Amino acid sequence: MLSPRGRDTIVFIIISRKGCSEKGRRSPIYRVAICEDEAPIRETLLQMCRELLSQLAPEHQVEAFASAGELARALADGAPFDLLCLDILMEGQNGMEFAQKLREENERISILFITGSSQYLKDGYSVRPIQYLFKPVQREELEDALRTDLRLHHRPRTLTLRTGNKTTVLPIQDILYLESQNHWVVVHMREGQQTFRSSLSEVERLLPPNQFCRSHNSYLVNMAWVAQTGRRELLLQDGSQVSVSRGYYESMQRQFVRFLNLK
Repeated sequence: MLSPRGRDTIVFIIISRKGCSEKGRRSPIYRVAICEDEAPIRETLLQMCRELLSQLAPEHQVEAFASAGELARALADGAPFDLLCLDILMEGQNGMEFAQKLREENERISILFITGSSQYLKDGYSVRPIQYLFKPVQREELEDALRTDLRLHHRPRTLTLRTGNKTTVLPIQDILYLESQNHWVVVHMREGQQTFRSSLSEVERLLPPNQFCRSHNSYLVNMAWVAQTGRRELLLQDGSQVSVSRGYYESMQRQFVRFLNLK
């Protein structure tokens, strides 16, 4: 956990949506910048974020900055960060002003406050934070916050599968469901299907967990295509039917309800 420092401070975690290509497609890499002038706290945040993102975001990068000026120069040079962890009380530029300027430039920025005091909570509402975490920060609380933002704002748009020297990129919106057949995975698409030598569990780790769920040990379903749920099978919008096993029924129902609530 993070140890509170001697003075009241707030750390902002700002998730920006600028990590996109020139065509407006979001990068599959989740990029994090930590800006904190206290070296021990900066290193703790750096380590904690790297450890959590190694589980939550298979492709990620985390960088650390000792001042707002350093971070501002990186952003001006085009660094495509998705998340900025920003201490509000640093030497030089005020972190609150920095955050407000970012909000003016991008309405889709998400902000998570990490604070040792409630003194700045009122001012912080102007940048519409998604959550407040108070010091000392619990690992579980930070993980929940990262999961929330990844689920709501950083859904990958493609699934990249590699077989030998061949790389295949599939649009996630076109995937109906995935099926395990021995040591192969069959990806059933809106048009046709693709087969890859892999386990279903390995492919599952590459997919957004908020959008895909297990209905059976052998099936992984894109909930965006589900038209009707039942105890024995799912009916998809294209007319396909996917088996539901007793062991997965309740968890699948819970995931589907959460998915509908987030749409």
